[in-house]
Amino acid sequence: MEIKAECERKAGAWRVRVPELDNLLISSKRLDLATEQIKDLVHEYQGIDRCDVIVKVETSMPGIMCDLEQAQEKMREASRLQEEASREIRDVVSRLRDEGLSMRDIGVLLRISPQRVAQLVETA
Repeated sequence: MEIKAECERKAGAWRVRVPELDNLLISSKRLDLATEQIKDLVHEYQGIDRCDVIVKVETSMPGIMCDLEQAQEKMREASRLQEEASREIRDVVSRLRDEGLSMRDIGVLLRISPQRVAQLVETA
């Protein structure tokens, strides 16, 4: 069961409205505590196991949330580029090995240790 928690920061606490529970309003110091409280209430009043309750936290902090989304997108892009670079470096190492270069020579060319070259060869 998925439950939406509409969270708003007010005076140092979170004001949480839960539409699926008759617009229940709770206040909590931390979002994780609010999530646990919602799971407890669903379990208590609807008999649904806590493990089967997914609380989807939605916040209204416009400027900050936009910045967070942009940062998360950059992190996803950085991860994608890292994976791409790793594939490419493994390919280069494989091609250099095919040319007969030693691990030490490849290490010098790539400015990495021979041990790192060996790791790259193993994962290629």
